[in-house]
Amino acid sequence: MQRRLDLDARLGRAPVDGLSLALVFYLLMPALLFAGLFLTWPLAVFAVAAGALGFVFSPGWRVGGWRLPSGATLACMAGGLAWGFLCTGTHHLLYAAVDWQIRDAVLHDLADGGWPVAYAVGDLTWLLRAPVAYYLPPALLGPALAQAGLFLWTALGLALVLMGLASLARQAGVGTGWLVLVFIGFGGLDLLPNLWLDGTQGAGIASYLGRGGEWWARDFQYSGHVTLLLWAPNHALPGWIPVLLLARHGRRAEFAASAGLVLAAALAWGPLSAFGAGVLAVLAILMQGRPGLLAALRGLPNWCGLALALPVVAVLTAGSSSIPHGWLVARDGAGALLTYALFLLVEVAAVAVPVLALARWRALAAALALLALLPLYVFGPGNEMAMRGGIAPLAVLCLAAGIAVQQASSAVWRGALVVALAIGAAGQVMEASILIHPPWRPSPGCTLPEAAAQSVFEDSTDWSHYVIPWPEPRLLALLAPPEPRIVDPANLARCWPDAPR
Repeated sequence: MQRRLDLDARLGRAPVDGLSLALVFYLLMPALLFAGLFLTWPLAVFAVAAGALGFVFSPGWRVGGWRLPSGATLACMAGGLAWGFLCTGTHHLLYAAVDWQIRDAVLHDLADGGWPVAYAVGDLTWLLRAPVAYYLPPALLGPALAQAGLFLWTALGLALVLMGLASLARQAGVGTGWLVLVFIGFGGLDLLPNLWLDGTQGAGIASYLGRGGEWWARDFQYSGHVTLLLWAPNHALPGWIPVLLLARHGRRAEFAASAGLVLAAALAWGPLSAFGAGVLAVLAILMQGRPGLLAALRGLPNWCGLALALPVVAVLTAGSSSIPHGWLVARDGAGALLTYALFLLVEVAAVAVPVLALARWRALAAALALLALLPLYVFGPGNEMAMRGGIAPLAVLCLAAGIAVQQASSAVWRGALVVALAIGAAGQVMEASILIHPPWRPSPGCTLPEAAAQSVFEDSTDWSHYVIPWPEPRLLALLAPPEPRIVDPANLARCWPDAPR
């Protein structure tokens, strides 16, 4: 009987180094900006000081150093620029997915100054409550440079992800190029149900080209990596970076002592992405046993992260009861469980079964359990509990697949895994086929209420996950007083005259 790869023996044991600190700082800096720009000044000073202190006392300063060779570092920087150019809508030099109509408006409103951001629309005032940390570093450059800054900021994050993958490949003893290719093209087997539905109930299988879309299951989506970057890099990066840190250091006391700071920073980017990563981090610490728990309790960065996270959570959860939520069966009935089972088969099991036959990794077991549970609770438009909460556990599955496919001991299971990864990658190519459409220009003066009223989602989306009525009693003592901008969407021309509807 052939032995499975023991990924617990290969991963999670690397010392924290300069790359680890760079990944933490990339997540943390926007969270500190959020705290400093949005909170009332005594709380802002406290939260920023706590986050900065946690970073100063993070492990890696003495032991670390930059372990990647300079050539690999430069290659990852170039790769991040290329990856960001081809797979994100940040620059508008290629076609941008329609979600960028809303995201560009958020960037514009932040770059226009005056934080927190609020809008006076008729007799109502609305506060921008969405997680905005991703946009803040480029927004500080001002309206004229914010769009270019967003592309460069995203490319930097992707370069750091590539560096994390390169370091992890060396740690696992596999080829960096193959691990990177698997990561970039990773996705479920959406191609098969999409082609089936287009051929039997739609306009034909050719209609998939140039359209993309992973919504074949309707109630849930586990986004592939190309899909994430085309539509939501602001959710992908805070899901991927904690997973890379876990995969490199998750069995060390240093990880247990500082994971709280990383997760607090990720919260300001996207709370549901951070939730998925947080569950995996907590389980990794618990798997260390008593030493891990003691390290977590004694770790100053964890307590500093808690001090930073508390006001961030208070802001992001205010008014959240208005966001659609509830158990899947209570909402859709027991019949939804059949779609749920098919969804897990197509999106998870097709890759997970051959990976489990080839390798064992406790982080993978935890990730698969989380992926099985997330779709059962619906939160947000489009069931973002699954769509965003699944980013981190899917990344764990991807890393396990990228390692196992290179060092498989069974030709049969390796062949099954290669087929599953190839079909997933083909589906991601189809997702990227939306780039055949001509690019459209972002509107330099379009605010969020205008974008919400004029976008393709105007009749289908409840924007309670972006804005809440102001004043909000829970936030009056937390936020600096906003100066609402007067907006009248009904009397303004459409924001994007050459964008799709």
